[in-house]
Amino acid sequence: MSEIKDTKKVEQKNKTEKKDSQKIRVSEKKIQENQDKKVIEELKTKLKDVEDKLLRELAENDNLRKRHEKELSDSYKFSIKNFSLDILTVSDNFQRAIHSIPKDDLEKSSVLKNLVVGLESVEKEMHVVFERNGVKPFESMNEIFNPELHQAVSYKNSDKKSGIIIEEMQKGYKIADRLLRPAMVTVSKGPEVKKDN
Repeated sequence: MSEIKDTKKVEQKNKTEKKDSQKIRVSEKKIQENQDKKVIEELKTKLKDVEDKLLRELAENDNLRKRHEKELSDSYKFSIKNFSLDILTVSDNFQRAIHSIPKDDLEKSSVLKNLVVGLESVEKEMHVVFERNGVKPFESMNEIFNPELHQAVSYKNSDKKSGIIIEEMQKGYKIADRLLRPAMVTVSKGPEVKKDN
């Protein structure tokens, strides 16, 4: 009997050891699962960081490309600025030459009349070339004086209200939306106020 008791004890001991071994394995498995979850969370966080950095870099590259395209476009548009300013001076001289000839002399001399017609057609052609290259005049007469577009040469009393442009001595020009040359203008001071003594 003692052998049966010993066998039972051994069996009981084996069962207990088996249960303990299973508990240890379950415990180790849970520890491993927790460690795996931590690693997975860390990897997910790193992945999000890398995705965020990638998106930022892509956006930065796109912005850089757009800025470069705009700079090239502006460079093309405004590369003719100095040349245009010089040619505008020639155009102004054509206008001065045409306006300096008295009307009476034009009617009397056909040669002079033909010369003026020739000068006017050259001037028109210059303006066509300007417009083809983005250089355009802007209107100033009867507009409100704008110091960003106009250069006031003088102020005069007139029947127009104060701040209105009443005379344009030299046309203003723009290249695209940028000012190339301000218009030289005379600005109204408003009606003359008479003092009663």
